[in-house]
Amino acid sequence: MIYSICGYLVEYEPRFSRLRDRSQKYLAENQSASPDFSLEITDSDIDAHIEKYPMDKDLAEYVVAGIKFYEEILSRGGFFLHSAAMCVDGVGFAFTGPCGAGKSTHATLWRKYFGDKVISINDDKPVVKIVDGTPYICGTPFSGKFDINANVMVPLCGISILCQHAENSISKVSASQALPVLLEQTLRPEEPQKMMNLFNMLDETLSKVPVYKLCCNISREAVEVSYNNMKPH
Repeated sequence: MIYSICGYLVEYEPRFSRLRDRSQKYLAENQSASPDFSLEITDSDIDAHIEKYPMDKDLAEYVVAGIKFYEEILSRGGFFLHSAAMCVDGVGFAFTGPCGAGKSTHATLWRKYFGDKVISINDDKPVVKIVDGTPYICGTPFSGKFDINANVMVPLCGISILCQHAENSISKVSASQALPVLLEQTLRPEEPQKMMNLFNMLDETLSKVPVYKLCCNISREAVEVSYNNMKPH
């Protein structure tokens, strides 16, 4: 099967339901098109992952597919950013931070606040893709346990690093401050050239996209503070 993910034509054949079901919305219209790359997921790949991280084969195939997809896009202008990504009025907003920072909770507040106006791009592993010098945020089938994602690609207008706080506040952070945080929230490849590709993409992203520290609680005001400061002016 040919899938269209983040503007890449990707060929793979899901064997288990999780990968098959979550890939459905990414099916390419032209199934005879030549893929940009193929994902070969073997029994050995699945068994090796299960040996290292015990899980069933259904989940292991899904995880291995995501890893192989990531390894391919690192040479093609894209990288995963562990975040919750939203789209409002055709532009993207990403909320990142360590596990427990409140990414999914803040994204849920956005969905309640904006209703049908918001698109949930991805709730776990969206892709940042550089196209002609412009960073875009893209949906992928690899979206965590809740499978919240959309097959869209929109310009990325802001990234917020979340922290929980009783009061809502937001402030810009420098690229040098943001770089180690973003590096912690992506997968770091072992291959030196791919690691260099990742650094270059992070540098380009940080030169074009403002990054903020967002301290917030669980309230409507938290959405208003984040959106009003991050949206294009």
